[in-house]
Amino acid sequence: FPALLSGLDVLPRSADVYTMVVRDFVPLSLPMLLFQADLRRIWRESGRVILAFLGAASATVVGALIALPLVNLGAEEGVWVGILTAGFIGGSANAGSVAVAMDMASDPMMGVAVASVFAVAVPFLALLLTLPSMPRLWRWFSPEPIRDAALPVGAMAAERRSITAASLGASLAMSAMICVLSEWTASLLDYPPAKFLMITLLSVTFATVAPRQAARLHGHYEVGQILIYCFFAVIGVQINFVLAATEGAQIMLFTGILLTTHLVLLSLFGRWLKLNGAELAVASNACILSPPTAAAMAVAKGWHNLVTPALLCGVFGYAIANLVGITLAELL
Repeated sequence: FPALLSGLDVLPRSADVYTMVVRDFVPLSLPMLLFQADLRRIWRESGRVILAFLGAASATVVGALIALPLVNLGAEEGVWVGILTAGFIGGSANAGSVAVAMDMASDPMMGVAVASVFAVAVPFLALLLTLPSMPRLWRWFSPEPIRDAALPVGAMAAERRSITAASLGASLAMSAMICVLSEWTASLLDYPPAKFLMITLLSVTFATVAPRQAARLHGHYEVGQILIYCFFAVIGVQINFVLAATEGAQIMLFTGILLTTHLVLLSLFGRWLKLNGAELAVASNACILSPPTAAAMAVAKGWHNLVTPALLCGVFGYAIANLVGITLAELL
Protein backbone atom coordinates (compact mmCIF):
# COMPACT_ATOMS: atom_id res chain seq x y z
CA PHE A 1 0.00 0.00 0.00
CA PRO A 2 2.78 2.55 0.66
CA ALA A 3 4.27 1.65 -2.72
CA LEU A 4 0.91 2.25 -4.39
CA LEU A 5 0.32 5.52 -2.52
CA SER A 6 3.77 6.85 -3.36
CA GLY A 7 3.23 5.90 -7.01
CA LEU A 8 0.02 7.98 -6.94
CA ASP A 9 1.91 10.90 -5.28
CA VAL A 10 -0.19 10.61 -2.12
CA LEU A 11 2.86 9.85 0.03
CA PRO A 12 6.23 11.59 -0.52
CA ARG A 13 9.19 9.46 -1.58
CA SER A 14 11.42 11.17 1.01
CA ALA A 15 10.76 12.71 4.43
CA ASP A 16 12.64 13.28 7.69
CA VAL A 17 10.45 10.77 9.51
CA TYR A 18 11.60 8.04 7.10
CA THR A 19 15.20 8.63 8.21
CA MET A 20 14.14 8.30 11.85
CA VAL A 21 12.35 5.01 11.15
CA VAL A 22 15.42 3.50 9.45
CA ARG A 23 17.87 4.85 12.02
CA ASP A 24 15.92 4.13 15.23
CA PHE A 25 13.03 1.71 14.65
CA VAL A 26 15.04 -1.14 13.08
CA PRO A 27 17.64 -1.54 15.86
CA LEU A 28 14.98 -0.96 18.56
CA SER A 29 12.77 -3.73 17.15
CA LEU A 30 15.45 -6.40 17.10
CA PRO A 31 15.91 -6.96 20.89
CA MET A 32 12.14 -7.08 21.34
CA LEU A 33 11.93 -9.89 18.80
CA LEU A 34 14.77 -11.72 20.57
CA PHE A 35 13.66 -11.54 24.21
CA GLN A 36 12.13 -15.02 23.67
CA ALA A 37 15.41 -16.47 22.35
CA ASP A 38 16.39 -18.57 25.37
CA LEU A 39 18.89 -20.89 23.68
CA ARG A 40 18.65 -23.53 26.41
CA ARG A 41 14.88 -23.69 26.06
CA ILE A 42 15.08 -23.77 22.26
CA TRP A 43 17.43 -26.75 22.37
CA ARG A 44 15.38 -28.50 25.08
CA GLU A 45 11.88 -28.06 23.62
CA SER A 46 12.35 -28.00 19.85
CA GLY A 47 13.19 -31.69 19.59
CA ARG A 48 14.18 -32.99 16.16
CA VAL A 49 12.86 -29.85 14.46
CA ILE A 50 15.95 -27.88 15.51
CA LEU A 51 18.06 -30.33 13.48
CA ALA A 52 15.75 -29.83 10.51
CA PHE A 53 15.99 -26.07 10.98
CA LEU A 54 19.80 -26.12 11.03
CA GLY A 55 19.67 -28.14 7.82
CA ALA A 56 17.21 -25.62 6.32
CA ALA A 57 19.43 -22.66 7.24
CA SER A 58 22.51 -24.38 5.80
CA ALA A 59 20.61 -25.25 2.62
CA THR A 60 19.58 -21.58 2.31
CA VAL A 61 23.20 -20.42 2.47
CA VAL A 62 24.26 -23.02 -0.11
CA GLY A 63 21.35 -21.99 -2.35
CA ALA A 64 22.46 -18.35 -2.16
CA LEU A 65 26.03 -19.28 -3.09
CA ILE A 66 24.82 -21.39 -6.03
CA ALA A 67 22.53 -18.60 -7.27
CA LEU A 68 25.16 -15.85 -6.97
CA PRO A 69 27.22 -16.66 -10.12
CA LEU A 70 24.06 -17.38 -12.13
CA VAL A 71 22.32 -14.05 -11.49
CA ASN A 72 23.40 -10.43 -11.95
CA LEU A 73 22.56 -8.47 -8.80
CA GLY A 74 24.73 -5.48 -9.68
CA ALA A 75 27.94 -4.01 -8.29
CA GLU A 76 26.93 -4.67 -4.66
CA GLU A 77 25.80 -8.23 -5.29
CA GLY A 78 27.58 -9.61 -2.23
CA VAL A 79 25.71 -7.20 0.04
CA TRP A 80 22.38 -8.12 -1.54
CA VAL A 81 23.15 -11.81 -1.05
CA GLY A 82 23.76 -11.09 2.64
CA ILE A 83 20.51 -9.11 2.97
CA LEU A 84 18.38 -11.71 1.18
CA THR A 85 19.96 -14.66 2.98
CA ALA A 86 19.43 -13.03 6.38
CA GLY A 87 15.77 -12.53 5.48
CA PHE A 88 15.40 -16.16 4.43
CA ILE A 89 16.95 -17.51 7.66
CA GLY A 90 15.46 -15.07 10.16
CA GLY A 91 12.88 -12.75 8.77
CA SER A 92 12.13 -9.25 7.59
CA ALA A 93 13.68 -7.75 10.74
CA ASN A 94 16.98 -9.44 9.94
CA ALA A 95 16.91 -8.36 6.30
CA GLY A 96 16.27 -4.80 7.47
CA SER A 97 19.01 -5.01 10.09
CA VAL A 98 21.63 -6.20 7.59
CA ALA A 99 20.50 -3.55 5.10
CA VAL A 100 20.91 -0.81 7.72
CA ALA A 101 24.21 -2.28 8.92
CA MET A 102 25.60 -2.27 5.36
CA ASP A 103 24.13 1.21 4.64
CA MET A 104 21.78 -0.08 1.95
CA ALA A 105 18.39 0.66 3.55
CA SER A 106 17.88 3.79 1.43
CA ASP A 107 19.00 2.20 -1.82
CA PRO A 108 16.18 2.11 -4.42
CA MET A 109 16.93 -1.58 -4.95
CA MET A 110 15.79 -2.33 -1.41
CA GLY A 111 12.18 -1.74 -2.39
CA VAL A 112 12.67 -3.85 -5.49
CA ALA A 113 14.10 -6.65 -3.37
CA VAL A 114 11.15 -6.61 -0.96
CA ALA A 115 8.59 -6.68 -3.79
CA SER A 116 10.45 -9.39 -5.71
CA VAL A 117 10.97 -11.65 -2.70
CA PHE A 118 7.28 -11.31 -1.77
CA ALA A 119 6.30 -12.35 -5.30
CA VAL A 120 8.27 -15.58 -4.92
CA ALA A 121 7.67 -16.27 -1.21
CA VAL A 122 3.87 -16.43 -1.52
CA PRO A 123 3.94 -19.30 -4.08
CA PHE A 124 6.58 -20.99 -1.90
CA LEU A 125 4.20 -20.90 1.07
CA ALA A 126 1.41 -22.27 -1.13
CA LEU A 127 3.72 -25.12 -2.21
CA LEU A 128 4.55 -26.02 1.39
CA LEU A 129 0.87 -26.05 2.32
CA THR A 130 -0.18 -28.23 -0.63
CA LEU A 131 2.85 -30.54 -0.65
CA PRO A 132 1.29 -33.14 1.72
CA SER A 133 -1.67 -33.34 -0.68
CA MET A 134 0.56 -34.36 -3.62
CA PRO A 135 1.41 -38.02 -2.88
CA ARG A 136 4.33 -38.47 -5.29
CA LEU A 137 6.12 -35.28 -4.32
CA TRP A 138 5.37 -35.83 -0.65
CA ARG A 139 6.83 -39.36 -0.71
CA TRP A 140 9.97 -37.96 -2.31
CA PHE A 141 10.17 -35.15 0.24
CA SER A 142 9.11 -37.33 3.19
CA PRO A 143 10.19 -40.98 2.90
CA GLU A 144 9.97 -41.31 6.71
CA PRO A 145 6.48 -41.76 8.20
CA ILE A 146 5.10 -38.96 10.35
CA ARG A 147 5.17 -40.01 13.98
CA ASP A 148 2.80 -38.66 16.59
CA ALA A 149 5.39 -38.84 19.36
CA ALA A 150 4.69 -35.90 21.58
CA LEU A 151 7.23 -33.13 21.63
CA PRO A 152 7.02 -30.85 24.66
CA VAL A 153 4.40 -28.18 24.18
CA GLY A 154 5.99 -25.23 25.94
CA ALA A 155 4.46 -22.13 27.33
CA MET A 156 5.31 -19.97 24.31
CA ALA A 157 2.40 -21.33 22.32
CA ALA A 158 -0.07 -21.57 25.18
CA GLU A 159 0.48 -18.63 27.49
CA ARG A 160 -1.40 -15.39 26.94
CA ARG A 161 -0.38 -12.82 29.50
CA SER A 162 -1.78 -9.34 29.91
CA ILE A 163 0.15 -6.47 28.37
CA THR A 164 0.51 -3.49 30.68
CA ALA A 165 2.06 -0.04 30.40
CA ALA A 166 4.76 -1.15 32.84
CA SER A 167 5.68 -4.23 30.78
CA LEU A 168 5.79 -2.23 27.54
CA GLY A 169 7.86 0.49 29.19
CA ALA A 170 10.30 -2.07 30.59
CA SER A 171 10.59 -3.77 27.18
CA LEU A 172 11.30 -0.50 25.40
CA ALA A 173 13.79 0.59 28.08
CA MET A 174 15.68 -2.71 27.95
CA SER A 175 15.73 -2.64 24.15
CA ALA A 176 16.97 0.96 24.11
CA MET A 177 19.72 0.18 26.63
CA ILE A 178 20.90 -2.76 24.50
CA CYS A 179 20.94 -0.53 21.40
CA VAL A 180 22.98 2.17 23.17
CA LEU A 181 25.54 -0.35 24.47
CA SER A 182 25.78 -1.95 21.03
CA GLU A 183 26.27 1.38 19.27
CA TRP A 184 28.97 2.35 21.77
CA THR A 185 30.75 -0.98 21.17
CA ALA A 186 30.55 -0.54 17.38
CA SER A 187 32.05 2.97 17.62
CA LEU A 188 34.79 1.62 19.90
CA LEU A 189 35.62 -1.07 17.33
CA ASP A 190 35.21 1.42 14.46
CA TYR A 191 33.04 -1.14 12.64
CA PRO A 192 29.39 0.01 12.20
CA PRO A 193 27.92 -3.45 11.35
CA ALA A 194 29.10 -4.64 14.77
CA LYS A 195 26.16 -2.72 16.24
CA PHE A 196 23.67 -5.30 14.99
CA LEU A 197 25.87 -8.24 15.92
CA MET A 198 26.13 -6.85 19.46
CA ILE A 199 22.37 -6.21 19.63
CA THR A 200 21.81 -9.88 18.77
CA LEU A 201 24.46 -11.10 21.22
CA LEU A 202 23.24 -8.98 24.16
CA SER A 203 19.55 -9.77 23.54
CA VAL A 204 20.10 -13.53 23.28
CA THR A 205 22.41 -13.47 26.31
CA PHE A 206 19.75 -11.69 28.38
CA ALA A 207 17.03 -14.14 27.26
CA THR A 208 19.25 -17.16 28.01
CA VAL A 209 20.92 -16.05 31.26
CA ALA A 210 17.86 -14.35 32.79
CA PRO A 211 14.83 -16.19 31.34
CA ARG A 212 12.58 -15.36 34.32
CA GLN A 213 13.23 -11.64 33.97
CA ALA A 214 12.74 -11.84 30.19
CA ALA A 215 9.44 -13.68 30.72
CA ARG A 216 8.13 -10.70 32.70
CA LEU A 217 8.37 -8.49 29.63
CA HIS A 218 5.01 -8.76 27.85
CA GLY A 219 4.05 -7.21 24.54
CA HIS A 220 7.60 -6.78 23.28
CA TYR A 221 7.16 -9.14 20.33
CA GLU A 222 4.07 -7.28 19.10
CA VAL A 223 5.78 -3.88 19.44
CA GLY A 224 8.84 -5.24 17.64
CA GLN A 225 6.62 -6.37 14.77
CA ILE A 226 4.95 -2.93 14.55
CA LEU A 227 8.34 -1.20 14.39
CA ILE A 228 9.61 -3.49 11.63
CA TYR A 229 6.35 -3.02 9.69
CA CYS A 230 6.99 0.73 9.84
CA PHE A 231 10.40 0.08 8.28
CA PHE A 232 8.89 -1.86 5.39
CA ALA A 233 6.31 0.87 4.87
CA VAL A 234 9.23 3.26 4.41
CA ILE A 235 10.83 0.80 1.99
CA GLY A 236 7.52 0.64 0.12
CA VAL A 237 7.31 4.38 -0.56
CA GLN A 238 10.76 4.19 -2.15
CA ILE A 239 9.81 1.54 -4.69
CA ASN A 240 10.51 2.66 -8.23
CA PHE A 241 8.19 0.63 -10.46
CA VAL A 242 10.31 1.21 -13.57
CA LEU A 243 13.36 -0.10 -11.73
CA ALA A 244 11.31 -2.98 -10.34
CA ALA A 245 10.22 -4.01 -13.84
CA THR A 246 13.81 -4.00 -15.15
CA GLU A 247 15.79 -5.23 -12.14
CA GLY A 248 13.23 -7.23 -10.15
CA ALA A 249 13.45 -10.21 -12.49
CA GLN A 250 17.06 -10.85 -11.44
CA ILE A 251 16.15 -10.88 -7.75
CA MET A 252 13.16 -13.15 -8.45
CA LEU A 253 15.46 -15.51 -10.35
CA PHE A 254 17.98 -15.44 -7.50
CA THR A 255 15.22 -16.19 -4.99
CA GLY A 256 13.79 -18.98 -7.14
CA ILE A 257 17.19 -20.72 -7.42
CA LEU A 258 17.80 -20.29 -3.69
CA LEU A 259 14.42 -21.75 -2.69
CA THR A 260 14.67 -24.68 -5.12
CA THR A 261 18.12 -25.56 -3.81
CA HIS A 262 16.82 -25.14 -0.26
CA LEU A 263 14.04 -27.72 -0.75
CA VAL A 264 16.23 -30.26 -2.58
CA LEU A 265 19.07 -30.13 -0.05
CA LEU A 266 16.66 -30.12 2.90
CA SER A 267 14.99 -33.28 1.60
CA LEU A 268 18.39 -34.99 1.23
CA PHE A 269 19.35 -33.82 4.71
CA GLY A 270 16.09 -35.24 6.05
CA ARG A 271 16.75 -38.62 4.42
CA TRP A 272 20.21 -38.69 5.96
CA LEU A 273 18.93 -38.01 9.50
CA LYS A 274 15.62 -39.89 8.96
CA LEU A 275 13.50 -36.79 9.63
CA ASN A 276 9.89 -36.90 8.46
CA GLY A 277 8.18 -34.49 6.10
CA ALA A 278 6.21 -32.66 8.78
CA GLU A 279 9.40 -31.79 10.66
CA LEU A 280 11.12 -30.70 7.44
CA ALA A 281 8.17 -28.63 6.18
CA VAL A 282 7.72 -26.81 9.48
CA ALA A 283 11.46 -26.12 9.72
CA SER A 284 11.52 -24.85 6.14
CA ASN A 285 8.58 -22.55 6.81
CA ALA A 286 10.15 -21.21 10.03
CA CYS A 287 13.41 -20.57 8.18
CA ILE A 288 12.22 -19.06 4.90
CA LEU A 289 9.05 -17.32 6.09
CA SER A 290 8.47 -16.71 9.81
CA PRO A 291 7.66 -18.37 13.15
CA PRO A 292 3.95 -17.40 13.03
CA THR A 293 3.40 -18.86 9.55
CA ALA A 294 5.26 -22.04 10.55
CA ALA A 295 3.10 -22.42 13.67
CA ALA A 296 -0.05 -21.71 11.67
CA MET A 297 0.95 -24.36 9.13
CA ALA A 298 1.50 -26.92 11.91
CA VAL A 299 -1.97 -26.18 13.31
CA ALA A 300 -3.63 -26.26 9.87
CA LYS A 301 -2.09 -29.65 9.05
CA GLY A 302 -2.90 -31.15 12.44
CA TRP A 303 0.75 -31.37 13.50
CA HIS A 304 -0.04 -29.90 16.91
CA ASN A 305 3.08 -31.32 18.54
CA LEU A 306 5.17 -29.16 16.17
CA VAL A 307 3.60 -25.78 16.99
CA THR A 308 6.00 -24.84 19.78
CA PRO A 309 9.11 -26.17 17.96
CA ALA A 310 8.08 -24.07 14.94
CA LEU A 311 7.98 -20.92 17.06
CA LEU A 312 11.19 -21.71 18.91
CA CYS A 313 13.14 -22.53 15.74
CA GLY A 314 11.89 -19.36 14.08
CA VAL A 315 13.12 -17.29 17.03
CA PHE A 316 16.46 -19.10 16.80
CA GLY A 317 16.55 -17.96 13.16
CA TYR A 318 16.18 -14.37 14.34
CA ALA A 319 19.20 -14.94 16.58
CA ILE A 320 21.60 -16.27 13.92
CA ALA A 321 20.46 -14.51 10.73
CA ASN A 322 22.26 -11.21 11.32
CA LEU A 323 25.58 -12.98 11.85
CA VAL A 324 25.10 -15.07 8.70
CA GLY A 325 23.92 -12.11 6.59
CA ILE A 326 26.66 -9.68 7.62
CA THR A 327 29.33 -12.37 7.23
CA LEU A 328 28.18 -13.13 3.67
CA ALA A 329 27.96 -9.41 2.83
CA GLU A 330 31.52 -8.85 4.02
CA LEU A 331 33.03 -11.99 2.44
CA LEU A 332 31.32 -11.71 -0.94
